[in-house]
Amino acid sequence: MAKSSDMEMLARGASAWNQWRSAHSHSPVDLSDISFFEVGSDGSQFMFPEYDAYNFSRCNLNRASLRNCTFIDCDFSESHLHFADLVDSLHQRSKFCGAGLNVSKIGSAEFIGCDFSDAKLSYCTAEEASFVGSKLIRTQMDNMSLVKADFSNTVIDGVFVYGTSTWDLKLDGATQQNIYISSENLTITVPDLELAQFIALLIRNSNIRKIIDTITSKVVLILGRFTPERKAILDEIKVEIQAHGFLPVLFDFEGPESRDLTETIMTLASMSRFVVADISGAKSVPQELAAIVPHLPSLPVQPIIQDGERGYGMFEHFERYPWVLERLVYTSGDVGALVESVVNNCERRRASGA
Repeated sequence: MAKSSDMEMLARGASAWNQWRSAHSHSPVDLSDISFFEVGSDGSQFMFPEYDAYNFSRCNLNRASLRNCTFIDCDFSESHLHFADLVDSLHQRSKFCGAGLNVSKIGSAEFIGCDFSDAKLSYCTAEEASFVGSKLIRTQMDNMSLVKADFSNTVIDGVFVYGTSTWDLKLDGATQQNIYISSENLTITVPDLELAQFIALLIRNSNIRKIIDTITSKVVLILGRFTPERKAILDEIKVEIQAHGFLPVLFDFEGPESRDLTETIMTLASMSRFVVADISGAKSVPQELAAIVPHLPSLPVQPIIQDGERGYGMFEHFERYPWVLERLVYTSGDVGALVESVVNNCERRRASGA
């Protein structure tokens, strides 16, 4: 519990408190279990207390409540704030260097331009907290909940995030590097917080690895033109490919807003076992093949064309690539036989490794 003498000195204001701290710099300060709202309140429940330029460094603030209080230019360096309550508090340009805030509640708190270098935030709940313009350097952030936290214009460097939840973060203008995702060593790093969660799951969760292995060994990308007549045939091809145990992806949807269609095609192709490209009445397929064929030499590409179609003149360029197989001609009544040939050709190409 906080000592009454420390509480009395704190209530005298920043000047008196800081002078007393300077004169007793080697004396321990116990403010554990303190409620800053009660100390700084003038009795009105509508006035939030403000602490300006207080030196709280090396204080025992375990289990303290900072809820609904404002701290400007305050120094919490090397203090203990374990199990503290900082919910809905506001901190501007305050220092938390080397401070320990393990298992504290900081959800909806705002830390604007604060310094958390070498601080310990393990197991903190920080949903919708804001760290805008702050520094998190060598900070321990493992097992935190950071759902919807705002890290805009924040410097994040050398932090530890093993077991941390990072859904829906705001990272506009953030500088990120050297994010450590292992609890056992310093050898596994990634460049940003959101990637850290995915890579950690990938490394440690065998089920996720199995899912990715399944995707890359089963997905078949189907390209073509999606007029009503052409779409009906492509749908038949999709059904037949699925009957062979594959996972057909028919690209007839809009790509994500953050990427253009060519980038989306490239992403899907890099995850595929092989590609089926219907060049009948081709429109967008030439551009899609130009993005795929030169860059993915291990990916078999099977061109198909409906009987009676001539294809497009520039396709002969792609036929020079060994992984682009000889085109297959089909009619609308022999889709089953077509897909059988497609699968055999592509699997033979993969098995040869040529």
